[in-house]
Amino acid sequence: MRSSAEIQSGPAVAGNPMIEPWEFRQFKGDLITTSTHRLHMTLPEGRLRDEIPMFMEAAVNHYRAMITAVDEGGELLPFTPDRLDVFLFGDREEWADWTRWRLGRDARLYLQIELGGYTIDSESVLFDIGRVDTLCLLAHEGWHQYTQGLFKHPLPVWLEEGLATYAEGHRFRRSDSEPIFMPWRNLERYWQLRIARREGRLISVDELIDRTPQEFVGRGEKALLTYYAQVWVMAHYLMEGRDGEYRKGLAKLVRDAAEGRITSSLYDSARSIGRRGQNPTESMGDAIIAAYFDQDVARFKVGYEEFLEKVLASGSGMYVWRGMSPVLRE
Repeated sequence: MRSSAEIQSGPAVAGNPMIEPWEFRQFKGDLITTSTHRLHMTLPEGRLRDEIPMFMEAAVNHYRAMITAVDEGGELLPFTPDRLDVFLFGDREEWADWTRWRLGRDARLYLQIELGGYTIDSESVLFDIGRVDTLCLLAHEGWHQYTQGLFKHPLPVWLEEGLATYAEGHRFRRSDSEPIFMPWRNLERYWQLRIARREGRLISVDELIDRTPQEFVGRGEKALLTYYAQVWVMAHYLMEGRDGEYRKGLAKLVRDAAEGRITSSLYDSARSIGRRGQNPTESMGDAIIAAYFDQDVARFKVGYEEFLEKVLASGSGMYVWRGMSPVLRE
């Protein structure tokens, strides 16, 4: 891996970032331009800083393929029309100063974040929380950047967040020439899930698909972490549940969001239900499930609960650590 001193000046292409000075007030850093991103960073010299340009380029390629191109013949999603801006600060103080300057009165909500960051209008603003956690955070917020910069319709919140957590899992050892994205390799989400089950705090499917993360913030950090752990499982359920029955629907939903067709798909589904003499579902979460995954919404929800129990079964942690499905055990 090249150090930042070895990054070339000149036009940025894949694998050949361009570096130039960047500063904000008294904080000095670098702007590293890659084929996919503009990385504004005040990180000190070191392994994490050197890895990020490659990691972010690889992450975008992962987003393009992770849902729509999993099966043979699936098409990649396109690149965003513009490079994505990331602001990654060396500590929380720098991050908070930028947030106050950038968001003004709206900064108050985001300044409640103790560890992590946020993405607004395809711009991610983060701070260093340790190598492994920072890379996971970059992958998570990077998905939000990608969809905000490309998709004409937003995904349902539970799926947008589920796919952001799905994008986090990876392995990037010193011996790896590039990051290897492994959606199941996410021990943080897995352990939060186990803790929530032990403490009796698991969230019902109805709440999961009809409430937003902001609604769980008021219940405390544990509730929010449980929400993210369970939408992580939901994303895997859509990829693997019922022998992959829902995978094509997931790919269609993601592509419909990218191309601005979700509204027409929901309308067509509602008309189909009406023709069969059934009542259209009132919940938007239920409407999405009926349109894209399973018109027997109750069956879909039972399947999720069963899938969740398999993820939590004894011995699953070993599979998660290896980046393997704890559900599709060999």
